[in-house]
Amino acid sequence: MTYPLLLQLSNAGVDFTCFGHPSAQDIFSATDFCVVGDSRIRNAFWLARQYRDEGFSNAILCPSSLSALLPTKIARLPSVGHHFLSSHRIRHNSNVHRVEQYCALGRPFLKDVHKLSTEEGFIPINPESQHIAKNLVKDVLDEPFIAVCPYAANLHKGQNKEWPYWHDFINSYRDRGILGIVAKGDRARFQKEYPGKPVIAQDIPITAAIMRLADCVLTNDSGAMHLASFFGAPVLGIFGVTDANETRPWHGNYLMSHKSDWMSVEDVVTYLNQNHLPTVMK
Repeated sequence: MTYPLLLQLSNAGVDFTCFGHPSAQDIFSATDFCVVGDSRIRNAFWLARQYRDEGFSNAILCPSSLSALLPTKIARLPSVGHHFLSSHRIRHNSNVHRVEQYCALGRPFLKDVHKLSTEEGFIPINPESQHIAKNLVKDVLDEPFIAVCPYAANLHKGQNKEWPYWHDFINSYRDRGILGIVAKGDRARFQKEYPGKPVIAQDIPITAAIMRLADCVLTNDSGAMHLASFFGAPVLGIFGVTDANETRPWHGNYLMSHKSDWMSVEDVVTYLNQNHLPTVMK
């Protein structure tokens, strides 16, 4: 969800380096951004050394946590962030999307600030990953398909973000082929829970390219949903315990029940057939 912020900074000619977890390097591998993806990102002293050694003049802190702020304090680097101890505090507005919250942090560095729209563009994917994706899908499916991403790694305030009806949907849906797209560590779990259903677990650029080939990417409110959204796949997020106002897919659609915690299988299938899927020529 930081992509629109980074894109605005890049378009404005701001010289920046993006520090993140190792996956950040994969996510932005086809962009011109300078990205440092490293598992040591959680080590405050390691990150503070990077700040000092590279001679940065400011830090934009997307996480509002003290752990994100601490390296800037150690390095004596001025910061812009939501935390009240940031050098330049930007008030957190929980009534807008997380993308807009992040972009607000970049405005002190932008001369011309335009209103954000969902037309900011998608994260590019390199041609090699697109070629590999097409071959992987061709090996397991020869029909239009829906990609399903049934797992969510993190809890939300102690509650599970996974749609409780995944088994019913995956085992009963017949209108299109179903392809599981999961993290590498979840491949065995998917094969055990959905025997006989094809599943692909690949690096992020290839995963993103596979998502683009699907007629729909059906997900929880999860990292997979935001990957599909920002890489330009036709995503449909299913919300139950999280705030769609803040974390809905920036590009794409979502479903949230106002009668109960979760949408039923029947409601999801009806929505897919009526609103989301292209016509399949028989």
